Amino acid sequence: MSFKAILFDLDGTLIDSALHWEGAYKKFIEKFNVPFFQEHINMVNGKSLAEASQIFKDINNLSNPVEEILAHKISTSAAIYGEHSLPLIGAEDLLKRIKNQNNKKTAIASGSSLDRIKIIMERFGWHNYFHALVSADHVDNAGKPDPAIFLYAAKELGVLPNECVVIEDAENGLNAAKSAGMQCVINFDERWCHGDYSGADLIVNSLADKQLYDFLGINYV
Repeated sequence: MSFKAILFDLDGTLIDSALHWEGAYKKFIEKFNVPFFQEHINMVNGKSLAEASQIFKDINNLSNPVEEILAHKISTSAAIYGEHSLPLIGAEDLLKRIKNQNNKKTAIASGSSLDRIKIIMERFGWHNYFHALVSADHVDNAGKPDPAIFLYAAKELGVLPNECVVIEDAENGLNAAKSAGMQCVINFDERWCHGDYSGADLIVNSLADKQLYDFLGINYV
């Protein structure tokens, strides 16, 4: 396969943050006296916090300004990145082997804010694994399935969209990658992955899967 860059989603792909969003969401909704709505969590997977806040306002018909909702969402979810999230199985080894064995450029391309991406990079010492860190902040909070984040990342790396492989976990991310004209691998975790992944070029059950290494052209041992 001919490609020059690997674009990584962050939440649910490299780190287990998806495990912690339900608890943060339940804490978040206490302020607004609305019922728990699991579908909202699934719906906004891959979207920016600004987009998720607007969707929350709309589906619950709230009079609160979206800026207030967003600020509360940020404060009630901060610990996900600063304390709770951990690398998923195989993440560290995969990143290390890409750096050591592979001349491909790499980027984080996430709907999370840049400050949260940087928190994770600092906590796990991952800065040296990536040539660029791209967030929804760079594209006017246009989250996935809008392809803007992936297209911006490709531009930052100096490659064409069709020279990129995206590693994702969300249906919104898969659709964004395909809209951008990129190949896409899904790191599927049944604990939080929901939706239609039939358009993926490869589906693996962890980042330690040999199929992923073969797909990326990296030695498995």
